[in-house]
Amino acid sequence: MPPGYLFRPATGHAIAVMEKALRDSLPDQRLESLYRHWLSKRHGRALPCRAAIDPLEIPAEIWPYTMLLDVMWEGGSPRFRYRRVGDVFWRLAGREPTGLFIEDVLPEKAGYRRYVIGIYEEVVARRMAMYTENSFTLAGRGTQMLTRRISLPLSNDGEAINMVLAGHVFEHGKLPRETAFSLVSDLKEVRRDVLEK
Repeated sequence: MPPGYLFRPATGHAIAVMEKALRDSLPDQRLESLYRHWLSKRHGRALPCRAAIDPLEIPAEIWPYTMLLDVMWEGGSPRFRYRRVGDVFWRLAGREPTGLFIEDVLPEKAGYRRYVIGIYEEVVARRMAMYTENSFTLAGRGTQMLTRRISLPLSNDGEAINMVLAGHVFEHGKLPRETAFSLVSDLKEVRRDVLEK
C-alpha cells in the first residue's frame, strides 16, 4: 500500500482488512490502480500536485480510461476544461474534447452533463477523492449500461484544487459504445463514496 493509506504500524491482519476495504470500495481493478497511483504521489501532502503525476507512470491498463481536467474559476464557481482525454471517451460528432469545457462536450441527455459536473464540483468542495457509479437505462433494451468512475483532486499549493485526475470505465455489454450512448433514456446513481485517505 502507498504511504499514508495505512494507519500506523500495520499488522498483517490490518493490511488484509485495508486491502479488502479498498477492493470493496473500488470494484474495478483499473480504477483501484489509478487510486493507488494517486495515493503514492502525495509525498506527505494531503493531495498530490499536478507535477507529481507523470502520464508515463500511470498504469497502462487504466491509461485509455483517464482524463485530466483543469479547474477554472469563474465568478466563484468552478468550471472544468478537458486537458487530456483517454481514447474510450465519447466525442461529440467526432470532435476532440481537449481544451473544451465539459458543458460543451457532454450530452445533457438524461441529466448526464449536470450529474458529472456535480461530481467534480463535490470533489473540489470536499478536496477528497470520490468513487461514483451510475447506470443508464437504454431505450428498447432489457439491459443497462454501467459507468464507474474515480475522481482524484490535484492541488499545486496544497489548498486550492486546480485539476482533477479521473478514471471512467463503461460496461455496455455487446453494444458498441456509441450505440449504447445513443440509446440512453434515464440515469440513476448507484453509488457515491468519498474515499478516505
